[in-house]
Amino acid sequence: MTKIRNRQQVVDAAAKVFADKGYDNARIEDIAKELGVLQGSLYYHVSSKAALLRLVTRQQFTEVVVTLEKVAAGREAARDKLKKAIRAQQRYVDRHRTASPRWFTDAHDPRRTEIEAEEDARLLSRYREAWKSILKDGIAAGDISPSIDPTVTVLTLLGMCIAPAAWPPPGPGRAPGTLAALQLDMIWSGLSAGPAADPDGVAPA
Repeated sequence: MTKIRNRQQVVDAAAKVFADKGYDNARIEDIAKELGVLQGSLYYHVSSKAALLRLVTRQQFTEVVVTLEKVAAGREAARDKLKKAIRAQQRYVDRHRTASPRWFTDAHDPRRTEIEAEEDARLLSRYREAWKSILKDGIAAGDISPSIDPTVTVLTLLGMCIAPAAWPPPGPGRAPGTLAALQLDMIWSGLSAGPAADPDGVAPA
C-alpha cells in the first residue's frame, strides 16, 4: 500500500484520472486506485471530488500564468513576446478546453471559500498583469502605439484568446500554434506604432 506524501501527489493523480475519465465519470475510488491507497486516505488531504477539481484547475491555470510571466520578463521585442504569450494561451485552452473559461466566467462561484476566491483573484491579477507588462514594454520600446489603453487591450486580447474554448475541436489550420499566429497577425496592425487613426477610426491619408 502506497503512502501519500503530500497533497500535491493527490492533485496530480486527480488530474490524470479527470483527463482519462472526465470529471463526471471519475470517482474518488478511481483516484485512490491511481495512488494505490484506500479511499479514506484521500480525505485527510482533500474534502471532496469538487475540491480536487478546483485544485487541479488552479494548478493548470498557474502553469500558464508562470509561463506568461516568464515571457513578459524576457528581452524579445513586443511582437515576439505576444506571439509566445498567445501560443501559450492557446495550448492551455486546447489542453483544458472545459476548465479554461471558468477563470473568466465563474468569478463569483458560490462553491468556493473566501480564501479560495482570494487566491483565485490574485492568480487572475498576475495573469492580466503579465499581458499588460508585455504591452507597456512594447509602448516604451516604440513598437506599440502609445495611444492604446493597456487595460482595455488586455481584456480584448483575453476575449480573443479564450473564445476558442467554445469552438468545435480544432480541425485543419486550427492547431494552437497556427491559431496563435493568425490571431497575432489580426491584432498587430492595430497595436503597432505607426500613423494614428483619428477618433472616428479613419487613418490619415
